[in-house]
Amino acid sequence: MGDFTLPPANTLIAGMTGSGKSTFAYRYLQHSPAACRFVFDNLGRASQRLGIHPCYTAREVEAALGTRWVIFNPARMFEDVKMGFRWFCRWTYDASRRGPGKKFLLVDELWQFCTADSIPNELQLVSNAGREENLELVTATQQPERINPSITGASTELVCFRLTHPEGLGAVRKLGANPAAVAAL
Repeated sequence: MGDFTLPPANTLIAGMTGSGKSTFAYRYLQHSPAACRFVFDNLGRASQRLGIHPCYTAREVEAALGTRWVIFNPARMFEDVKMGFRWFCRWTYDASRRGPGKKFLLVDELWQFCTADSIPNELQLVSNAGREENLELVTATQQPERINPSITGASTELVCFRLTHPEGLGAVRKLGANPAAVAAL
């Protein structure tokens, strides 16, 4: 059974390309005590940077649970990356329910899988109900304005790196950041 006393904890990392947001996200996961870290890696970048072999099948993600790092690349299991994303979000939520301890799901450029007007039910489950299973959604993006409001609304942490695009600065302003300070980073 989930722990309903835990505060929601979703982390949004925003910054322009090359500003350090992905490095921060990986280090955040590496240095945070966790029962497990889940990474959706459709481009194969996380597995390369972390030096961890990616999982391509349901059997492989199950086997990787014991390592406390599950890096999923949907390329072999799904022709449609969005279907693979939905499957992994649901699988991560279900896997998180199996045991205690802090867990993380990292998704880079989350806007690729939702819009301002719609969000997959599986992602909504992770974002809004994940806290019950001590599962934190971590997302890094160059375009925070394209992240669904239900995700930004459930984010308790905002980490900003340099942004200069007016839409991105407007989005972090709405989340409580000082746009001038973010642009000057």
